[in-house]
Amino acid sequence: MALRERRDLGLLFALLSAALLTGGSAFGYSGGGNTGGDDWAADVMANGCSCHNLEQSQDGMWSLKNFPARYEPGATYNLSLTVSDPSVADAADPAAQGGFLLRVTNGSFSGGAGFWTSDDGSLLSHTADTNDQRNWTVEWTAPDEGAGDAVLTLYFNVVNGENGNDAGDAWTRLVAVSLGTPQALEHEAGIHELGVVLKQYWIGLIGIAVTLVFVLLAYIVLRGGSANYRG
Repeated sequence: MALRERRDLGLLFALLSAALLTGGSAFGYSGGGNTGGDDWAADVMANGCSCHNLEQSQDGMWSLKNFPARYEPGATYNLSLTVSDPSVADAADPAAQGGFLLRVTNGSFSGGAGFWTSDDGSLLSHTADTNDQRNWTVEWTAPDEGAGDAVLTLYFNVVNGENGNDAGDAWTRLVAVSLGTPQALEHEAGIHELGVVLKQYWIGLIGIAVTLVFVLLAYIVLRGGSANYRG
């Protein structure tokens, strides 16, 4: 009996140790960034939504409307996102349906109520109030003139609503680009901006020219003298 109790305690200890060693990526956050914050977002960007399923789905479908092929600097766009995955079988009474994380390299998000945004506005996700749906509308404000292209990365999952993370859930990642105006090239300083006045500039050029003339004359004299010596 004592041996069996020890075995049970050993198994319990092993399970607890495995749970602790697995880390945060083993547990999904139904509240998205509102629950996990920047650390959760960094984990999603590094590993995908692997808390639901280790492998990325090949059947994920999405619709991202109003993200412009070429943005107008400073303009605000209402992005409409819809996701689905035919490989996911919904529960009879799903506790949740899906979630997402958006990241953009330029510009900033403003989702409003029901969404989480990072402090710099480059990240946006669902929250516990908006995970019972598979379509969302958020605002993105394009960057200023000369900021370059805006690269948007979307991570989304479609869950079966069994109130847990299992292989019945699916996730997908995609990338979209909105072209912008090129970044300004570094200004090349002119001769005057380097502190050289025009008079000094011309004196320098004349000095170089005079030096070249003397070198040429010396060459001619030496060559002529060598020819006379041989004769």
